[in-house]
Amino acid sequence: MLRNRQRVLPRRNQRGAILIVCLVFLTVLTLLAVSGMDSSVTEERMAGNMQDYNQAFEAAEVAIEQGELWLGAQIDLPTSSAAGTADVWSADGPDADADGIGWWLERDAAWWTANGEAVAGVGEVSAQPTYVIEEIFTSTDGQSLAIGTGELSQTRVLHRVTARGTGGSGNSEVMLQSTYIRTYD
Repeated sequence: MLRNRQRVLPRRNQRGAILIVCLVFLTVLTLLAVSGMDSSVTEERMAGNMQDYNQAFEAAEVAIEQGELWLGAQIDLPTSSAAGTADVWSADGPDADADGIGWWLERDAAWWTANGEAVAGVGEVSAQPTYVIEEIFTSTDGQSLAIGTGELSQTRVLHRVTARGTGGSGNSEVMLQSTYIRTYD
């Protein structure tokens, strides 16, 4: 006679090891996801800040260009003053304290609003860009580029155009300077 023999498997002691492994695995995945989201948020902020800075830079470039266009349109040498009342400041005129730090590094937005020449029509910025023109050097003697001909040069004047631009949020500020050389009769 054949007997039905059933195989009896020994009972294993199950202690939930797979549950612990799964929980550890899920914890690691959660940490990776949170880290990735944090990195994405940081990169998004960096991109926004860079865009804001670029807007401020472009606004300051517009102001520099407007200052140079104004100088180019002058027929006679513009009058300069220590207070900037004639649209042109004398050399280092805007720096009232003369502490050796460039005045453009010390001034805040209120000073620029009160003393700078504003450029209108610049979009997507928190404040319209402004510029200040200084007469930094005047030369009335010397020869022209035709050295050796004995020709005297015309009056050469060096102006420094300093511009301030802000970005769309107002958190970015860019200061640019250019030197503009012009001859006058």
